[in-house]
This record gives sequence, structure tokens and C-alpha cells, in this order.
Amino acid sequence: MDLAERISTLRRVNGLSARQVAALVDVAPTTVTRIESGAVSPSFDLAQEILTVLGEPIGFTGLADVDAIATARLALDPGLGVAVTPGVDVWRQRWSRIGLVDGTGRVAAGKEADLLFRAGRAARLTRRAGSVDFEAGASSCDIADSFSRSGIDYALTGDAGANLYRSSAGEAWPVLYVRDIARAAEAAGLVRKEPGSFGTRVTLIPFDGVSEIGRVDLDGVTVVARNQVIIDAYGGIDRMAEQADILAGKRVG
Repeated sequence: MDLAERISTLRRVNGLSARQVAALVDVAPTTVTRIESGAVSPSFDLAQEILTVLGEPIGFTGLADVDAIATARLALDPGLGVAVTPGVDVWRQRWSRIGLVDGTGRVAAGKEADLLFRAGRAARLTRRAGSVDFEAGASSCDIADSFSRSGIDYALTGDAGANLYRSSAGEAWPVLYVRDIARAAEAAGLVRKEPGSFGTRVTLIPFDGVSEIGRVDLDGVTVVARNQVIIDAYGGIDRMAEQADILAGKRVG
């Protein structure tokens, strides 16, 4: 199977449109369709990025960079209880060079949404370290209710989290941070997806010391902080980026 056919097959197996794949790797939808048709050959880096999103990377795991999340969160809330690590310093320097943050690491005026977008792209939900995919079925709110009744420490994010802050679209992919994935899965009756299987899913991500900070209660559901929801939605699929734009004030819902 050549690269074009491989990408096309994996995309269909994952149940994703060319537009969704394009959003995940930050290219135009026509780029994906032209790659699949064989009209253009992607660079190695782009091919690697696309295949990583589709669950079949070229020789590396491509894990999300939590330091990017920490840097963005600290830029918007310097009092956040997150350590300034060498990795955070690297992101500060990188974003300072393009005018997103100032010399102290604070977000530049008018650049809040751009900063959150960059953080989301550097830490896409599909690449979070330690995350586990389960068979789709229950909604995010149903899962959250199961966690609450079982005393599971959790925080909802993604499109379901965005909807609780400001309703704007349906739920495409339930994603929740939890302290203990095994205990959480048991409490909610989640069934782990078979290795190599694709399609719709529920994803649990272990707490990473940054993303779960600042949780709030919205309509009886524990949700990550607004800025974290925006970061995660920008790093998600389907209409998540649009929901992030709405929460970030870039468009009217």
C-alpha cells in the first residue's frame, strides 16, 4: 500500500473527513485530498504528522507537549500553581520571538486566542501521554455522573466542556481527565477499545499536573478551566476548533 492509499484508508477507518484530518494537522482540506489522490507528495514531517493523528506513526510516538499547555496557562494566569520548568522557558522563548508573549512570559495584548491555539496544536488530544481509548456509548455527562457517584476525581474537557461554558454544538468525542484511569473506567463501565481499532471513542487522560488545575463546577459537572477547555478544543477534532473560537471570543456563537 503506497502512502496516499495508506492515508486514505486510515482516515476512512477512523471515521474522519478530509476536513477533520486537515484541522488536526493544521493544513488546508484540499492538501489532504490532493495527498490522497496522489496529486502531491507530502514532506516527511507532514506525512508523519498525518499518520500519527490516524494512529499509525512513522517510527515515533509524537506525544503532546504538556509544557506548551503550562506556558499558555501561566501566560494568562501568572498566579497559577504551575512550576516554570526548562520546558516552559523554551516555549516562552519560542513564542516571544513571534510576539505572542512578552519578556516576562505574559501574553501579549490581543494575542490570547492565538496563544491558546498554538498550545492546543502542540498538545493535541490525540497524542496525550497515558491516554486510553474506550468504546463509544455513554455521553460525557453520563460518564461524569458515574464518576461523581463513585467519588472519582475527574475533569471534563473538549467539546462537552465547551458546551457547558457556552452551548454551541453537539458532542463528537467525550474526553475526561482522571486521576486513576483503571478505577474510573470500572466505575463508568467503560470497555477498552481493541488495539488497532478506530472510529468513535471515549478517551480518559491521566492528570498531568497542569491540565486539571482550576477545575470548576458547571451544572453539577466538574470541568477544566475555561482556558484549558479552549486549548483542548483547539487540539481536538471536527467542530471543536469552532467551539474554541467562540469561547476565545474570535467569533459569535
